[in-house]
Amino acid sequence: MVHNRGFLFVSFFTFFTLLFPFRTACPAEAPMTYVTFWFDTEDYILPQADDAAKRIAEIFTARNIHATFKIVGEKARVLEERGRDDVIQALSRHDIGYHTTYHSIHPTPSEYSRDLSWHEGVQEFLRREGIGLEMVESVFQRKNSCYGQPGGSWTPQSYAILREWDIPLYLDATPHVNLNNRPFYYGGILNVLELGDCLLNTSGWDENAVRKFCDQFDQAHRQLAKEGGGLISVYYHPCEFVHQQFWDGVNFAKGANPPRSEWKLPPMKSEKEQEQAFGVLEKILDHILKQPNIRFVTASDIPALYPDDTYSQPLNHKELIAIAEAMQKKISFVDLRTRFLSPAEALFAMAALLAESDENLIADEITVVFTYGPASRTEEYIKDGSFTWEEIVSASIDFLDAIFQTEQMPSVVWIGGKPVRPQDFAATLATVVTKFLRKQIPTEPISLVKGTMEAEQYVANDSDPGLWGWVIFPEGFHAPKLMEMAKLQAWTIKPAKLQK
Repeated sequence: MVHNRGFLFVSFFTFFTLLFPFRTACPAEAPMTYVTFWFDTEDYILPQADDAAKRIAEIFTARNIHATFKIVGEKARVLEERGRDDVIQALSRHDIGYHTTYHSIHPTPSEYSRDLSWHEGVQEFLRREGIGLEMVESVFQRKNSCYGQPGGSWTPQSYAILREWDIPLYLDATPHVNLNNRPFYYGGILNVLELGDCLLNTSGWDENAVRKFCDQFDQAHRQLAKEGGGLISVYYHPCEFVHQQFWDGVNFAKGANPPRSEWKLPPMKSEKEQEQAFGVLEKILDHILKQPNIRFVTASDIPALYPDDTYSQPLNHKELIAIAEAMQKKISFVDLRTRFLSPAEALFAMAALLAESDENLIADEITVVFTYGPASRTEEYIKDGSFTWEEIVSASIDFLDAIFQTEQMPSVVWIGGKPVRPQDFAATLATVVTKFLRKQIPTEPISLVKGTMEAEQYVANDSDPGLWGWVIFPEGFHAPKLMEMAKLQAWTIKPAKLQK
């Protein structure tokens, strides 16, 4: 009887669960922390730096992890000249990025771009750095996955050439442009630069350095889990594992530019100190490998984690209203929840809406295209005035034509024959578009609205302490014109959204 009762109970339970299945909550997938290691592989003076790069590559390979090696063109050439096929093969098992032609030989990118116009700077970067790119790609037989500037020698014009080279990622550590210490788009390129608590490097080569790094890593990992996932960026130079002083500081500091025959080798670490340094790298890697919800990625992987969905589908009326309302308050990037628009893209969308509509038929959707910010800042513009509806529409059509012709916003927008700043055009257009989408065609004169270009706050000022502190720069180096150019490209800035 006991067995029969048990059978009846099980049968009844099974029947009950079929009719009323239990609602079991499936645990949500834990946020993922992505970790990228990159090595600026630049020292073409010290031969032992070749072996250091090879050993680092082998440390990662042994753990089935891929790193990114950003390689200087001259370094690639020297590796080939020295017959270091073993180093080339070891690095080739990993991701290869680009790190300029000569790195620290003067003039560096910020130096030769300092007083150039936008277009002159673009062409000069191409002329000087295209040589090194070809060398790296020839030696390693692949396209470069990313770019990073030498030291603190950053320039906004480089972005135009990176897009031409189809390099989708700017990977480095520099304060020249920073959006809330997280990945962002600027110049049409994904930027992984200053990540605040998520940009890591050991400050020494002993056990204390290991403990400090691991604590910082764990803290960043926990913070990213709260944010729903994100990226930790870790960087080194192969040469620092074997030398006591950087190769370029020994030869090119403070503007020095000795001939090759006078280059000096940097002082070396002892064999014990070298082993200790490589040991530190192995220990922090092994610590990271033990952590949950970690995935190692290279520069080639990162763009897919932060895709730019701006161009994947057109903007609808609801999104266009959100854009117009946001641009009335400030000229900056616009958060549409599912994607972000840069100030330039938001202005393009509003101008396109007016250009593609008429008073009787509003365009159903608008497709956005990329555009650079202005090449210069106009000094001659009106500070107040009013315009007709027809003049606003005509100016919108002309604005779009300039972009389609040059892929760049004009420095001045002409409305009814009067010069208007782009930010004032954007703010004025925002008030018009808001009404237009609600089918309120302005019949009264449309007053000029002054816009504040708030997106420029994410670009450093030339006078910011430490901005030009790289030891290679000549003493007192500054580049106000270059940073003014950078602020004009703030029209292209927007956060990068992690694909989950």
